[in-house]
Order: sequence, then structure tokens, then C-alpha cells
Amino acid sequence: MENFELTAAEAAIAGSPDIILLKNRVMEKVVGLLGEVHRGLEAADSHVRFPFREEWLKPSAKISRGEQYRQLPWVMLDFPRYFSGKEAFAFRTMFWWGHYFICTLHLGGSVKAAFRDALVGSHEALAGNGFQVYLGDDPWEHDFEGGNYKPIGSISLADWSVVTDRYDFLKIAKPFTLSQWGEVKNEVVAAYATLLVLLNSKAG
Repeated sequence: MENFELTAAEAAIAGSPDIILLKNRVMEKVVGLLGEVHRGLEAADSHVRFPFREEWLKPSAKISRGEQYRQLPWVMLDFPRYFSGKEAFAFRTMFWWGHYFICTLHLGGSVKAAFRDALVGSHEALAGNGFQVYLGDDPWEHDFEGGNYKPIGSISLADWSVVTDRYDFLKIAKPFTLSQWGEVKNEVVAAYATLLVLLNSKAG
């Protein structure tokens, strides 16, 4: 028979509203911070100059939040956020409670194919800027746990070409520790700007 008795630690939490109220304040601050990130992304010179297809920017920015990503709260900003079937051009900035912030460029379908040569040619620059690549086959995994991501700097150019061609999507990401809270807006905007410059300057 299942035991529903609370442990001492569980009882202490259940009897106090302070923890939940504090958590709610943190989540509201994250939402506000990601709103600032959105404004920074939209104002970035590389964003203004990038040759986006019209449909890639039609969906407006979206901030989502939930409680159960790996049983923990999360908040996510999508901007740009173009998803249509297997087609994707999205930049996602996620806060994961107890872990980190992560920003991810998600390219899929013909969008990814259009930038294939630019991605391969940017191997050295991506590695030098500390980006990592997603190795799994599920595009909706967002975290760095369990070897999901590998630093691009640890992948040879020959293997990088294989990785970029492996699936019909590609995710390039960069994590930021929670201790970087006050710097995360500028760090995420800088990462986004770097990615757009590389895609634009090397596009065929």
C-alpha cells in the first residue's frame, strides 16, 4: 500500500507558503528578463540586417512557462519562432529551474538545407565561441543532460560535416550558469548576433 505520510522535510514545506511565494516571484522576474532579451534580440544590428524570409518573422515572439520539464519549472522565449511541419527557423532562450539558461538556434527542413554550407564553413568560429551541437534525434529535448550536446570544438571538421547532415534539423546551443543572471541578456544577444553573422556571411 502506498505511503502518503509526509517526511519531515515535506511537512515543513507544505506548512509554509513562503517557498511557493518566493518561487513565484523568481518566475515573474524570469519572464521579465526574457522580455528584455526579446527586445535586445529584435534590436540587434545583425537581426535588422539579416535576410529573413517573410514567413520566418510572421509569428510574433512568445514567452511560455511551465512546471514540469524534467519535473522542474521552466520559462522559454521563442524569437524568431518559425515552425511549419519540419521547417524551422527559431531561436529559443530557456530558463530551467535549478540548472541554467540555454539559448538555441533551431533550423529544420529546407531552412536548414539553405544554410548547410554556411554551417559547415562556420565550424571554427562556432567552436571558438563556445557553441555546442545537439546529438539526439528528438528536436524537442532542450537540456544538456545525458550527453545531449557536445562542444563543437571537440568535433573534427570532417565529423562536423557528418553531424550537420545527420538529421533534417540542427540545434546549436550555448548554456549560461544561473550565476550569470545579470549578464544573461547581453550574453544571449551576443550569441544570437554571432550566429546570424555566421549564417549571413557564409550563405551561398
